Amino acid sequence: MSNFANRSKIFSEMMKFSFHHRAFYCYLGMSVWILFLITVMYKYMSLGEETIAVKKVIQNEYISKSDAKFRRIYLRACSPPDSIVRGSEAVVDSDTWLLQGALVVTRHGDRGPLTHLKNGDKLPCDAHPPSPLLKSYEEYVANASSSGRAWWVSVAGPFHNFPSLPVRTAGTRCALGQLTPRGLLQMITVGKILKEAYGEKLNLDVVDPQGKKDSGLVVSYSTRYRRTFQSLAALWWGAAARAAGARAAAAREAHSVAFCFRDCACAAHHVLNKKIHTANKNRLDSHPAIKELVKKLAKVLFESQEKTEASEVGGALLAYMCHDAPFPCTEKPKAPSKKLSLDKKHTKLRENTVPSRKVLDVDIDTLNMELDYINNQMDFNNEIGRKARDIIGKYYDTKQKAPLDFDAQMEREKLLYYQQRYLDNADGYEDVVIVKKNLDADFNFPNDARMDTDFDEDYKEPTPESSEDFCIKKEHAMSVFAYLEWIYRQDVKDINNRRRGLLVAYGLIHNIVQNMIRMISENKPKFVVYSGHDKTLQALVLALGLHNYQHYNIQYASRLIFEVYRKKDLRDEFKFTKRKAVAQDFYFRVVYNGEDVTNKLSFCKTRQNIVMRVVDPIDDVKTYDTYLCSIENIVRFIHDDYFATFNVTNYKDACASYGNSKHIYR
Repeated sequence: MSNFANRSKIFSEMMKFSFHHRAFYCYLGMSVWILFLITVMYKYMSLGEETIAVKKVIQNEYISKSDAKFRRIYLRACSPPDSIVRGSEAVVDSDTWLLQGALVVTRHGDRGPLTHLKNGDKLPCDAHPPSPLLKSYEEYVANASSSGRAWWVSVAGPFHNFPSLPVRTAGTRCALGQLTPRGLLQMITVGKILKEAYGEKLNLDVVDPQGKKDSGLVVSYSTRYRRTFQSLAALWWGAAARAAGARAAAAREAHSVAFCFRDCACAAHHVLNKKIHTANKNRLDSHPAIKELVKKLAKVLFESQEKTEASEVGGALLAYMCHDAPFPCTEKPKAPSKKLSLDKKHTKLRENTVPSRKVLDVDIDTLNMELDYINNQMDFNNEIGRKARDIIGKYYDTKQKAPLDFDAQMEREKLLYYQQRYLDNADGYEDVVIVKKNLDADFNFPNDARMDTDFDEDYKEPTPESSEDFCIKKEHAMSVFAYLEWIYRQDVKDINNRRRGLLVAYGLIHNIVQNMIRMISENKPKFVVYSGHDKTLQALVLALGLHNYQHYNIQYASRLIFEVYRKKDLRDEFKFTKRKAVAQDFYFRVVYNGEDVTNKLSFCKTRQNIVMRVVDPIDDVKTYDTYLCSIENIVRFIHDDYFATFNVTNYKDACASYGNSKHIYR
């Protein structure tokens, strides 16, 4: 009892004390609370200062986290190397399915601008920060080179004497239309993905013994452009370093950006191109605000004011964005002087006395080659070739045998393309001078720019600027890209564009299906690479029935892969014994930039596909469905259903239907 009484007494004394000192406790609590608030605010202010400091260090203003939409444009259009990662490549149930082979269609890596930009020679093109992977590749090329050329371009072949690495103008500046170090790194990264997915399964780095005839297990194609061939070599170094040189040396030339092989000449191309060009012009005319903006930006960007299409302006803007350069401004007009007036008079006289290059006034001028080389390589045995030769000859004579300041390799490809195209469509061909007007339209490929929302929602009228001092801003670029995305949405729905895609891609798809059949019947080739352009993939995407505008908008270093599989366990259902594989045992899937699009193909999405639940190769916690489509579907598509939209059964009739005015599709 005494203990209990003592405790009660102590408790009552404490309560009495607490009531007497309530004010003290109140002040004490408030002091603790204020101290806590000060501490939190101090930490918040410190974090803010650190964040500001970090932002100051960031050199690339285009990838600021404060502008998520612009960041999306940058990532999608420029495809920085660290954003290129493995996706669904070779992700199937390996216990049930055996990889028989793979076919890869790629777009080249990042390049310099295709047209002359004001102060464009000052655009930096080095990869930042410097990449050890890129440095290793450059050392590999240097060790394999003698007299400035790697051994795989020193041997006889279609790419003989091509530069082994991109030409750098003024040290680190961009060369017009040429692959950049950043582009090399992109393609090496793609090669690394292919090595991880297919290297061991298909023995990509196995090199045939010297002197042995080509086994045909690996086949490579490239268009005759330095950027596509260099992209192919970089891809092979990433995919199979030991065999990279041999693979590059054995590369075959594709005579068209479409990889059309034997199915190239088509009169319908010209008719459909006119329809599509008219449709695009009408779309731009229907948006006067964006049309005015495009004209205004063109004056700031281009040396020549002839280029006023939205796609060309978008491509010029990308040259700044993708190479971490600030957007340009107009130069303030200078006060005229007598000296300037005299200079203008003399310039005018010189322009009148020296003939221009006319037809061959192109933009790439990083390679000097003699006219004799062009005469030896170019086909002048037809009307177009002779006219072109005469024009070049006049220019050549006036320069007194001076080397031409343009890329002869590209010119040969372009002229051969037009010879083939217009000889079969003589009625629509007016004169060789038309080549000049069409070169940019056909070879300045559509630019890579896309966003997530509709143009009508994203476009905002740019703030009017003074004509004397106009600087391009992010808002201007975002408006242009919003419009371009809207155009891509219209393009994938345009029946004329779809038909052109079918015709342009037919030769490539036919070659792909032939190689798939050989993989089944002959067990070779095991791996095929087509190193091409965005136009290559655009036509292929439309022909396959992938009508999502995001698939149609091809970014740098894009890859579209066909994988061929067969069942591992081949047993007779009744005798329970092993049997030979038949056509029904083979399946394929299509992976586009890591995404399995098999169930979206026009000839697979309505069929019975095999569905598998697989584990993501990067994140082993994530699972998703992947698909296999019967090989019979794509064979039936190319032979029976491909030309259904033309109401004919073969390529020749589909092309001829546009040459007859009675059967022109509208």
